[in-house]
Amino acid sequence: MKKILPMFKIYLAAMALLCLAGCSHKYDSNVLDLNFYQWNLWHDREASLEDEAPSCGWEELHRGNGKLVRIPALIRDQYPGEQGAGIYWYHCRFTLPENWEDREIAFRFEGIGPILEVYLNGDPIGSNMANAVDFELDVSDVIYYTRDNHLALRVIALDETQLDSAGIAGTVLVKSVPTEPEKAP
Repeated sequence: MKKILPMFKIYLAAMALLCLAGCSHKYDSNVLDLNFYQWNLWHDREASLEDEAPSCGWEELHRGNGKLVRIPALIRDQYPGEQGAGIYWYHCRFTLPENWEDREIAFRFEGIGPILEVYLNGDPIGSNMANAVDFELDVSDVIYYTRDNHLALRVIALDETQLDSAGIAGTVLVKSVPTEPEKAP
């Protein structure tokens, strides 16, 4: 028994090192990958193209209205029986890391469409009118650095043919750019 205990400790230490080595290359302290966060997807059947808010209201959307999804998540896969045009809301809540305060912050969207409007904390911050195009939005002036942020993506499919590619087909990232300290003259 006395020989097994030291061997078990060595085994545990080796496994811990393997886990650290295996995970360390995936972590980037300047990128927050929102694909690993909880997302909700909701088909807003009451909305019109002119609306700039979900028909249920921002508070209800922030509470998790809709179905829980993992992104990437295309609308057709989540709502297989849907017919015709539609407006869908993706929602995610996240908090920036503490050491990101005073950094420039941008969202990077990869593979989202066909028509996308981006809202942060209930305010419109940008849009993209092309299908599955990658783009970035600087949000440094509007993001909350010390409390929860609510990211809402309004995806619009104008006809049934767009439903096959509508939604989030790629990744959603929050990127930070560390500010360099000022150099003394």
